Amino acid sequence: MALTEIIEIFKTKLNVSGILNSLDKAADFYGESDIYSEMDDPGETIKNNPYNGPGGAFVKNVDAGKLSGKKEVPLIKLTDVWKTYQMGESEFAALRGVNLEIYEGEFLVVLGPSGSGKSTLMNLLGCLDLPSKGTVFLNSSDISELDESELARIRGQMIGFIFQSFNLIPTLNTQENVLLPLEFLEEDARTAREKAAYLLEIVGLSDKKYNLPSQLSGGQRQRVAIARSLAVNPPVILADEPTGNLDSKTGNYILEFLYGLNKKEGKTIIIVTHDLELVKYATRIVYIRDGQIEKIEEYTQNKPEGMI
Repeated sequence: MALTEIIEIFKTKLNVSGILNSLDKAADFYGESDIYSEMDDPGETIKNNPYNGPGGAFVKNVDAGKLSGKKEVPLIKLTDVWKTYQMGESEFAALRGVNLEIYEGEFLVVLGPSGSGKSTLMNLLGCLDLPSKGTVFLNSSDISELDESELARIRGQMIGFIFQSFNLIPTLNTQENVLLPLEFLEEDARTAREKAAYLLEIVGLSDKKYNLPSQLSGGQRQRVAIARSLAVNPPVILADEPTGNLDSKTGNYILEFLYGLNKKEGKTIIIVTHDLELVKYATRIVYIRDGQIEKIEEYTQNKPEGMI
């Protein structure tokens, strides 16, 4: 199936909007990273950013996702949220009375064992599902009151998804997978390719742009998934077990990548995991078990030596 055909299919289901224009410091971050220098195919020096504004100055998108700009207003808020599923003649509550607020610029880790409800919580945080009871607010909008096209538009503006299984389209090459959300914007083809090339340089895969996902390692596929998640410049990055299928070296690289986006770009990072090692990156940790939040902890411990 051709790229244009795939795009048309997706356009009938999604209305993705946003602009990628807040990665001006990413090149410095990845140029300095020890882990980055050890990775395979790290790419060469980052070329000029194709998102430069008039006069060559890089322009931040202060209106990305139509944020309020007030950090005391949560980006995502769950109020007494329940999610129940019908299991034959009985009901099963995957989430029970969850209350949670997530603010701009946080690095939040949701930690819980298998079956704790964290995947269900991830779907609600990402507005991929609706609660059975309670309210989910995305940038102060009650998602239950939005029709699907409006919800897809707001979700597409605000949230970039990174999945454990990567979810790349197998018939598209690396460049085409990153181009896909840019094609939704109906941008000039040359400009879109410049942007995709810039993103691939940032993740160190410039020389893999014509490779299919099957021709990439697990770490490389995850890096493509990250580049794709950044394509619409969402203020929130939601990652589901982003290191679950990776070796420890590659996993550390991915986590420092996300940590750099949080510290240098101000992205709000939400990671759903069962891995205790990930808490060292967090500003807050949400512990979930049996569908309920057990506790929420601020994490103020100094970051390990060598982290950015």
